[in-house]
Amino acid sequence: MQSDLYNLFPAIGSVNAMRSNYSFAMLPNEQSDFGSCAVKIDNRKVEPPVSSRGRIARTYLYMEDTYSRYKMSNQQRQFMNAWDKQFPVSAWECKAAQRIQRIQGNVNHILNTRCNQS
Repeated sequence: MQSDLYNLFPAIGSVNAMRSNYSFAMLPNEQSDFGSCAVKIDNRKVEPPVSSRGRIARTYLYMEDTYSRYKMSNQQRQFMNAWDKQFPVSAWECKAAQRIQRIQGNVNHILNTRCNQS
């Protein structure tokens, strides 16, 4: 799971370390403590930047679809489904999925479905 290319993205190390494995949530009363990186973290909850929400959602949905050991809570799944719809797949995501499929040898069914709809 941790080496699955569909699950790997560049990240700011210190932000990623502080994010840990906290649940996603909306934190409207919080401010980012990370300068130009708009991620918010409070009380073991994380609100990712708007620009990342769709990719995060589709990654989490893929992980749950692909790995039987990985299960989201109902609340997290609701967030992921909402963000998936609210922030549509980009051409970049579709191109990356094609490249990963060639390298890794498996299809990301979540991205494959979204890319074929757009």
